[in-house]
Amino acid sequence: MAVAINLKSVFPFWLAASLVISPFLFLPLVTGALIHDNQRLIEISCVLFALGLVWSQWIKGSAIPQLLSRPITLLLALFFLLGLVSSGAAYSPRHAFLEWTNLFLLLGVAWLVAAEISAKGDQLLDKLLMLCGLACAAFLLLAIAIYFSVLKAGVQPKPWQLLFGFSNIRSFNYVQTISLPLLGLLAARMPDRGRQLFWWGITALWWMLLFVSAGRGTFVGLTFAIAIVWFSLRQAAGTWCRAMLLAGLAGLVGYLFFYVAIPLIQGLEPFGFFPTTVGRTLANPTSGRLLLWTRALEMIRENPWLGAGPVHFAHYGRDLQLGSSPHSWPLQMASEWGMPALLLLCGVLALAMRKLWQLRKTISAQDQDTHTAWLVTGLAILVDGFVSGLIVMPTSQLWIAMYVGCAWGWSYSRSPSVKTIDFRPSAVQRILISLVALLMSYALVIGIWPELEALSVLNTSYSKDTVLAPRIFSNGSF
Repeated sequence: MAVAINLKSVFPFWLAASLVISPFLFLPLVTGALIHDNQRLIEISCVLFALGLVWSQWIKGSAIPQLLSRPITLLLALFFLLGLVSSGAAYSPRHAFLEWTNLFLLLGVAWLVAAEISAKGDQLLDKLLMLCGLACAAFLLLAIAIYFSVLKAGVQPKPWQLLFGFSNIRSFNYVQTISLPLLGLLAARMPDRGRQLFWWGITALWWMLLFVSAGRGTFVGLTFAIAIVWFSLRQAAGTWCRAMLLAGLAGLVGYLFFYVAIPLIQGLEPFGFFPTTVGRTLANPTSGRLLLWTRALEMIRENPWLGAGPVHFAHYGRDLQLGSSPHSWPLQMASEWGMPALLLLCGVLALAMRKLWQLRKTISAQDQDTHTAWLVTGLAILVDGFVSGLIVMPTSQLWIAMYVGCAWGWSYSRSPSVKTIDFRPSAVQRILISLVALLMSYALVIGIWPELEALSVLNTSYSKDTVLAPRIFSNGSF
């Protein structure tokens, strides 16, 4: 029992360490693996770790914190039940059960983080935020090194050469949607002025990379979320929102100086994607998403109740050669899980955001920045996810799980008391719990194993002109 408790304490740091190393996995973890494949394997290690911890806690019996209200618990149970039925009726149950299990266990990942923070409070939260900040700082160091090496060589770089660590530059932007406000939160929670200024500087540089990569969905999601929360909470949110926007302005100035002015002085074109953003937006405002959305709507019309099955846009949209997801979380859930499941998920999100919003009435003045950051991050994820594949990429999924766990646990740590369930399983219950855990493990292993065996053949056969559409692995379609 002591071992299980110790591992529970280790788990949040395992998750944070995964966020740190994820962009630096340049060498294949298995033969033929590309960086997206490596990141998926890292995510699988996290969800398997979570499964083992939850199984151990339930099988031995212990006081389990009651971190979900009854309405949310009921809605989530119905949502995953519909997903389970949809998976069984899908074209490829193996792929569908893999997706279903992964998403279910990501909820377990968030729950484990929340349980630890609700028990240990701000001390653990600050450690996890610091590790998230170090993940961004490490990425920044290498990005800056790449910038200076390119500048020294005096050659015009391709925009994608300035950044690293992701199969597609947009996957980096998905991470920024969550990590930018978390960086701002880290800066705001620093105990002294010097460290606050340092981390606000890191936040400004993180904004600068957003302009380099020209992530429109991330920019719109963050600015919209900041504006809505600031307008809604007025003075309570003003300090943090103002600081975030000033950091964004500093990031824009940094981009114009380092990536535009200096290259122009050296006789080069401006670096990055930003100079082409206006033309790209005017020529193709949705970046091909209309075709993806149209296909998703066709799938909804054909299977409105249960959808085509989790992850099955990767099958029914493969002829479009544009992506393995609809790049819109409502359309993805409706087309793959069905309209009833989408409505249940919307109910969960609405109740969770409402609970977070209601904390404004009870929190102290020193908690206002933290509360504001949680609201902004949640809204930014929802808004960006309307037009992006934010919820399907492995690293952004882990960042979302970290955010949900931290916000969830912090919220309950501010409650008068967290109720616990004294669960003492019978022999039959232990057998059932073990059977469920075994089936989930089987779904993960049997789901990824054939793809792992094929990686060495598929990925080495790609040419430099091959357009990949990652979902489960780099060869996302099936």
